[in-house]
Amino acid sequence: MKTPLLLALLLLPLVLCAQSLNDEYMFPGDEAWEDPTYEILSSPEYSMGGMLGSATVDGVIYSQVRFMPELAIWKLGLGLDIDLLLDGEGKIRREGWDNWADILRKIFYIRFADRTDSLYFKIGSIPDYTLGHGLVFDDYSNMLRYPKVKNIGGYLGLNTSSYGFSFEVYTHDISKNEIIAGRASLQPLRGSKLPLLRKLKVGVNLGADRNPYGKYPDSDKDGYPDVYDKFPNDSRYWLDTDGDNTPDDIDFDLNGNGIMDHPDLNPYVNIAFPGIAELYPDYPFDTAVYPDSANQYLDPTPMLVYSLEYDLPLLEKSNIKLSNYAELAVIDGYGKGLIFPGFSLRWLIFDTKLELRNFGSRFLPAYFNNLYDEQRCEVVDHSAVSENGRRIYSLTTKDTMLDGIKASIGWFGYLKVNIANFAYLKCAYQDLFGDEGIPGKSLWAKLTFMPEKFPRLREASLYYAQTDVAELDLKYPRNTNSRVTGRIVYGYNDYYNLICRYAEIYTDLNGDGKIRGSEETVETITFGVEFQF
Repeated sequence: MKTPLLLALLLLPLVLCAQSLNDEYMFPGDEAWEDPTYEILSSPEYSMGGMLGSATVDGVIYSQVRFMPELAIWKLGLGLDIDLLLDGEGKIRREGWDNWADILRKIFYIRFADRTDSLYFKIGSIPDYTLGHGLVFDDYSNMLRYPKVKNIGGYLGLNTSSYGFSFEVYTHDISKNEIIAGRASLQPLRGSKLPLLRKLKVGVNLGADRNPYGKYPDSDKDGYPDVYDKFPNDSRYWLDTDGDNTPDDIDFDLNGNGIMDHPDLNPYVNIAFPGIAELYPDYPFDTAVYPDSANQYLDPTPMLVYSLEYDLPLLEKSNIKLSNYAELAVIDGYGKGLIFPGFSLRWLIFDTKLELRNFGSRFLPAYFNNLYDEQRCEVVDHSAVSENGRRIYSLTTKDTMLDGIKASIGWFGYLKVNIANFAYLKCAYQDLFGDEGIPGKSLWAKLTFMPEKFPRLREASLYYAQTDVAELDLKYPRNTNSRVTGRIVYGYNDYYNLICRYAEIYTDLNGDGKIRGSEETVETITFGVEFQF
């Protein structure tokens, strides 16, 4: 018996079913929530899948054993993600297995029904949440740093026959409920006999980040995030300028040079040795004391974005569908943006959209986009520009960029082509005009091959996005506004696939506007065997 098959059979009692490892990234322009409809099952269906291989997390290469089972019955579905990472010594990476919350994160999803049902919900990983026509949420993912960070998100929805009323609520993580959303819609003229207008649907959408600083944990709840809190589990202290493990608040030698600081510069010296400067006026106190400082964040200001939209079908036939739509969105306390008119057309192998976009100053479309979990907050270290190398830590949130955004007008286009089920091409482009320097250009592109002429090569895909920039930089495509993902699936046999997946996102740690070195590139590499029965 071949080795992979033997290993799978040995592991079969440990799991019940499988979840596809195919990563799909929605585009702006994709219809929101084109989830599959699920068959109502009268008896349980089991399948089992997983992966054997390697993964790189935080620059460390691990051997990976991953099981992703699935169980489905009636309208219910359950998927698990049991991921074991072993280092070079054969030890399991303990991060992610520390407490009950981590254990719960092994649930990949729990679902009930689908969005066509009167009641539906899903809990777990949701990689592509979109509201309306994308001015609020567009392709937002609660899996951006997956598997390092596993959020248990969820949505709950209701569809009624009363004027087509429906609503839905969403959270990126049910344990935090920081990034949340909601929508409601109805067909106000559904009972009338008015041509076209009886199909008119109007709706409202709401998105919020209750704590934009929530990207960085604050274990001791002292307002200083762990990322620069030197004592993250002790709310009394947070700074240690000389790194001697003695908090600055009780250290009489802040810079660690072995000389007692002058009490005028270090108040703790006078607390530990009252009146020492007067008692020993000739003592050579250290007067070159430059302690670190850090900003505290106890009361975050929530970000709120809401919109009003309509959809009006104009033509609906078997091979062609044409509709008109619009959406008006407001970033609370900042600006507003409008899509009008918008047209979508589905014809033969083509799926297209074209929108006129009119955005006011201090407005950014798709504020909650695919990179939001990375962009919502960043650490700023001012040591590079401060005198005497003093380190001054603070956080900056995404909304700070809104003040520099000027009014703009332009267009957005989207194209999806299915070429004989051999290749899929999706691309989208936004080009807004206004004052010089507005972040009005965005590009998304994905090409996927599933060639029947090469039966062993089941998929080869490449995805790239660069969003919200003043000018598209294709000469240096790696920047904080871009993302790259590649995936190759090779069929070993009917039950096993060899998979290679690579993904990159970027963070500009030193603020020089360039991405250099591995420290500024957050990459995920996965190579292994996917099995499914």
